[in-house]
Parts: sequence; C-alpha cells; structure tokens
Amino acid sequence: MRSLTNRIIELERERADAREQAQTLVALQGAFTTIAVARTPQDVIAHVLRAARDPLGFDRAIYFDVDRNRGIDARAQVDGSDVVERSTERIDVREGSAALSILRNGDGDGVGRAGDLSAPLVDVRTWYGLSPLTNSDGTIGLLYVDGHRSREPRDWEFGLIRALTTIASVAIDNSILLAKTQELAMRDPLTGLFNRRAFAERLLSEIENSEKAGNSFAYVMIDIDDFKRINDSHGHAHGDGVLIKLGETISRSSRTNDVVGRFAGDEFVVLLTNVDDDQTRTLVARLSNDLRASGLSCSLGAATFPQDAEDSESLLAAADRALYSAKAAGKNGFAFA
Repeated sequence: MRSLTNRIIELERERADAREQAQTLVALQGAFTTIAVARTPQDVIAHVLRAARDPLGFDRAIYFDVDRNRGIDARAQVDGSDVVERSTERIDVREGSAALSILRNGDGDGVGRAGDLSAPLVDVRTWYGLSPLTNSDGTIGLLYVDGHRSREPRDWEFGLIRALTTIASVAIDNSILLAKTQELAMRDPLTGLFNRRAFAERLLSEIENSEKAGNSFAYVMIDIDDFKRINDSHGHAHGDGVLIKLGETISRSSRTNDVVGRFAGDEFVVLLTNVDDDQTRTLVARLSNDLRASGLSCSLGAATFPQDAEDSESLLAAADRALYSAKAAGKNGFAFA
C-alpha cells in the first residue's frame, strides 16, 4: 500500500511537471517569435533576459559578452523585475570553473548549485544555469540564470534555457547581417562614403538637431576642377583613383562628428556640425589646404544653417552658388554663401 501511495504521489508530481512544462512552452513560443524578429543584438539580448525571467521563471538573468580580444564582460541583466539594466557582475573563469569549461569546449552547458566551487558567481541563488550563445566563430556570449522558483533543477527546464540561447544565437547573427546590409545600402561603393540618399537623411537630421539645440552647422560642397579632362586624358580607372583619394583626404581632414558623403560624380559634400561662422571659415580653409597638399585641385562652396537658408533645398542651393563663385574666381579655392 505504501509503495502504491508513493507511486500515486510520483505520478501526480510528474503530471504537475508536465502541465507546467506545457504552459511554459506555450508562453515561450511568443518569446521566441519576439527574439527572432529583433533588429539589433541589443534588442535580442534584452528579450532573452526577459524571457529567462518570464516565462522560464528565473529571478535573475545576466548576459556576458564574449570577445576574443577583450575577454568576458557583463553587459546587461534583469534582477527581480523585467527592467533590463547594465550589469557589473564578474564571472569566474579560473581553472575548474563552469564558465571556462564551456569556453574551452565551444559548446555544452553548465548547471549547479549554490556553494559549488565551479559556480560562475559567488552569490548563486538556489541553483544556476549557464548556456553559451555561439556562431561560426565560436562562443559570442553566455547566459547565466539563477533564483528559480523550483528548488532543484529539472532536465526540461535546462532544455528550455538551451533552446533560448540557440534561438538568440541565430537572431544575433541575423541582426548583424541586417545591419551590415543596411550599412552597405547607405554607402557609395567606390569611396565608402555616405551616398546621396543617406547623406540627405543625415542632413535632415542635422537640421532638426540644429533647430532644437539652437546651434548652427555648415554645408560644404566640393567639386574636382576639370574632372572630365582627367578622365579623357588618363582614363576612367585613373579618374576613380582620384575620387578615392579625394574621399580619403576629406575624411582625414574632417572632425569625428562631421559627416562626409559623395553627392554625385565628382561632387562631394561635408556637414561641419555645431560650428559658428569663424569655425566654418577655419575648417573650410584647412580642408582646401589639405586637398591642395594632396595634389588635388578642387573648388569648395560653403553655406551655414540657419544663417544662409531655412531648409535643406535652399541650403544646398546656397552652397552650390558659393561653389560656382569659387570656380569663377579661378578654381582651386573656396567661397562662402
């Protein structure tokens, strides 16, 4: 009779576990969908951390970024709520640790209890799980979870953690590929600078920022003098080399926050952000000197927003007029609207 009673209790426990597992799986399907369509690695990580807490039931979840050059760095966590915040936790990667074992093997998972010498953190809550995120280059991250409502780890629970990190690994790869594709669509294939469409978007953004902050910026147009003659005399391959050299020189001469683009053909553009009239004149003169020092003959025309124009079209027109003033004055120089 005692044996039968124990068996009944065991079956009830198994049925309760099966019901809980089914409910968790249903809830996790929605999390998988959200993770799969995330557009950035940061979004993927945030959704993974929230899914580890609800529906998986862990009180704390931490994502550690793994980089071959920089090592392991805690990036984000949730702890007791769905709020994703910056994490300052340090993971144990000493000899014999669960984290080091995973990193060496390139796969596999870790599970253990508070007090284990191999535990990733010193303050493990009840029991912990550690699962890697991987791609073709190896391990790119580690998901650590602990503080689960169950007193002991169950196989199916850790299987769901592994499923979560597998989905996340694919989603991060996809989001990186999407970002690269979008970046390529914004770049001129010859020079690597912003193309006309991307530059136009940055211009509108800069106008909006200028209007909010009450500062000004300069729009500079740069045109290679007699570029047609260069192509006719030396061929288009040489002309392409001149364009590449021009793009490199402008980028080198510009400041970190300035925006450089190829407008069309042999015309290039620069946004000198957050400058007054004196700074604009100094920077344009420096750019013109750098171009001449590189053996490039170019004419430059500059206009300032909002002093010289009230929108993007009139700003472009003002810079264009200044450019032709520079050409009319003998080329290889600069002029202002």
